[in-house]
Parts: sequence; C-alpha cells; structure tokens
Amino acid sequence: MKTGFAQTEITPPLGIYLCGQLEPMKADGIESRLFSRAMCLDDGEICVIICSNDILAISNDFAAEVCSRAGALCGIPADNIIVTATHTHSGPNTVDIFGKDANSDYVSQLKSNIVDTIKTAFENRSNGMLKFASGELDGFAFNRRFIMSDGTIQTHPLKGDPHMVQPEGPDSKQVDVLCVYDDAGNIKGASVTFGCHATVMERDNTKISSDYAGKLCEYLGKKLGCDNAVQFLAGAAGNICQVNPRDISQTEVGLSWCERMGKAIGDKANGLLQNAKAGQGTLKIISKTIKLKRREIPAELVQWANNHSEIPTEVPQLSDYGSELYGKLPDQKVSLDELFKTTFWANFYANEIKTLDRMRVENAEMPFTIKIVSQANWAMVFLPCELFVEWSNFIRKESPFEFTSVVTLANGWNGYIPTKRSFERSGGYETKEVTSTMLRPEAGDVVTKEIIGILKAEHKS
Repeated sequence: MKTGFAQTEITPPLGIYLCGQLEPMKADGIESRLFSRAMCLDDGEICVIICSNDILAISNDFAAEVCSRAGALCGIPADNIIVTATHTHSGPNTVDIFGKDANSDYVSQLKSNIVDTIKTAFENRSNGMLKFASGELDGFAFNRRFIMSDGTIQTHPLKGDPHMVQPEGPDSKQVDVLCVYDDAGNIKGASVTFGCHATVMERDNTKISSDYAGKLCEYLGKKLGCDNAVQFLAGAAGNICQVNPRDISQTEVGLSWCERMGKAIGDKANGLLQNAKAGQGTLKIISKTIKLKRREIPAELVQWANNHSEIPTEVPQLSDYGSELYGKLPDQKVSLDELFKTTFWANFYANEIKTLDRMRVENAEMPFTIKIVSQANWAMVFLPCELFVEWSNFIRKESPFEFTSVVTLANGWNGYIPTKRSFERSGGYETKEVTSTMLRPEAGDVVTKEIIGILKAEHKS
C-alpha cells in the first residue's frame, strides 16, 4: 500500500490555561513541545488517516469539523479520517469541562494545524508494507480504583494505605504496534497504543508537557530511525494510572518517570517488531454513530445542588495521584478521598450536578461515533470516550481477528465509560455525577455489543 507520515507543532503560547485538573492553571514554561502526528494508509481502494494530538481531549463537534475539512482537501470521505488525543493533563484547555470553556483562539488554530498535518501525511504517500505486533508490559500502568476494608472504592488511595483490600479491576499491560516499512526494509513510521492516563507530570505542574506519550514518540522515533514519524494512541485507561499504591519503594510522578516510562514502552514496542506480522487483505474502515442516553441524576441530588449556597474557599492542594505515603502526606495536601469532604468539593459538585441535569434536559442523548479500521488479520477500534480497561479486555477476547487494538479519546469525547459493577459501588471518582461521566451505567454494554457485532461481520466479509 501507499503510506505517509507528517508532524506539525501545536505548542500553545505561554499564559494559556492548562486543563486536566479541577482548576485550570496558566502555563509559565515549556517542558516539551506538543505535536500533531498523522499516519496515512492507502491500498488503492481505501485511504485511512489516523491523526494523534498532544492534547487532553477533542470534542465531538471538533472531530466532525476537522474530519470534514481534511477529507475535502484529500478527496476522501470524512469518515475515513480519525482524530485522537493523547490525553496529556499538562496541555491547553481544548474542551468545555468542569465549568471552564475551551480556549477558542487556540482551538481555532489547532483545527487548522491538524487539518494541515492530515493533508501533509496524505501528500507524503509512498510505497510501504504494514506490519503489526502485540505484547504485554508489566509495571507501568495500574488500576487506580481500590476496594477498601469498608467495602467502598477509593480512587488514587495513598501508597501503603492499610485499608486497601484489592484493586477493583485489572491493571493495563497491552502494547500494540503498527509499523510501516519501505521497499528497502527500512522503517518509515509507527503507531504505538498503550493504556495509561497521561498524568505523570505533577498536579501542580505549570509547564506545557506531552507527558510520557511525547517521551515515547521521541525515544522510539530515534531508535527506529524515523524521527517525527512515531505516534501515540491512548488505549483504555479510564481506571488506569501510572501509580502503584501497593509499592512504597518508588514515586511514579515527575519528568524522570515520564522519561523512564516512555523508554520502557518504546523498548517493548521495538522488541515486539522482531516478530511482527504483515497485514493481509484489503483495507477497510467502518464508521457508525449510535445514540447513547445521558445519565439521570437522582432527584435528591439535584434538589441538594439547587439549594446549595456556595461558600468562598481556597482550592485544596491535591495529592499527586496517590503517590505519597499513607500517614506522611504533607499538611498542605489532601488525598482525593479527603477532597470529597471539603467545602471546595461541595461547591464544585453542586455546579457539576446542575450542569449534568441541564444538559440531559436539553438533549437526552449523545452521539457516539465508532470507527473500526481493519485488514483480514487485524482490527483497530477507535472510540470517543475514556474506557475502563475491563471493556477493552472484553472486546479483545470476543474479537475474531488475530490482532485487535482498542484506542480511546478518538472521534470526540463522551467522558468515562465505567463498568456497571463500578456504578453499583459507593465511592471513587469515575462514577460520580460530574461532567466527565455523562452516560448511563449501561453505556458500556451497549457500546461493546455494537463493536463485537461489527467486528464479527467484518471478519466474515
């Protein structure tokens, strides 16, 4: 097939608000530049372009506009273009979340930059052979939801907390690689999928950073000899982060851990390529938009939120994702579980509940676009959400393809999709009535049933 790659810098100006925390902070420096990276695959019949971007998330409308504009310039259907986010929590505010609006000036320029990246990858097409590989990497992505001794859930419990019983679900280990070789057998570019929140930089970090995903792309690009042609795709990480609360020997936050993590994933991806398999059959892409119902907020919560009188308070300094030792958290910091008991959270929570309830009344359903790219022996599923890892494991297990990769934060953003069991437990962050969890508890069942149906139909055709 013909393949092409492109990269465009999308680093915002200093002073822009960063997102990824409960309160936005102004960027006062640059730890690493941000990029938009695209891979084009064209077998002469079907052309598909996957574009990954070093930002937190992309709204549904944003994705639709960019795909439409880029498709028109390349002469291919908008459905054949996939736009994703690496989910760095040290990037510019690109979506309306937690009562804060996206930076409209930056978003406008970002759209144009992404369209240019896609168009350039399309124009750079030349002969290439596609190969895939998949394996597991332990020790870098852990379930962040723990069942405590009282039966409740804590997200990001502190290290060594004696009340921890066990993680609610599995850790994340899967590393998937798509790699393109030229006629001489040299590597032209690659795409790596791994599931872990890009929250390795500290919570109070005010420097623009691509987090571990950027370190991975830079390191692997140099190792493979294809600088500027390695992209990162975010796997299922709705309940996954880099901190292991059961290991008190290390602290998995900060720049050095970003570098260590990027190198480890890069080395694993490189090793997997030694036994990579060539893609077989014609290239296909399926795009299907379904409607998912917004979650209903209990009447008593809505009543509480409407009656809540906001009390001015300072923003608490939050733990670095539970990386601190239990009993030794600095006095000025609070754990995530303690945050939920503060006046700040009461104010925040009331506004989130009112926003969710208003959005449901205005539009009871949300569009959810599923895109699946495949050949005869591999498939990649692209979803506009933050998926719990259990759902990704289920899709892989039920898929009839030899190789199946699940990519999230693609084609838009519809918040978290936890398991139904997670909704039945009390405590934790991901199932709370906030604007990052917009869908009903049955959303995961609906989405995975749709995906498995498409995969089985495509494998037969």
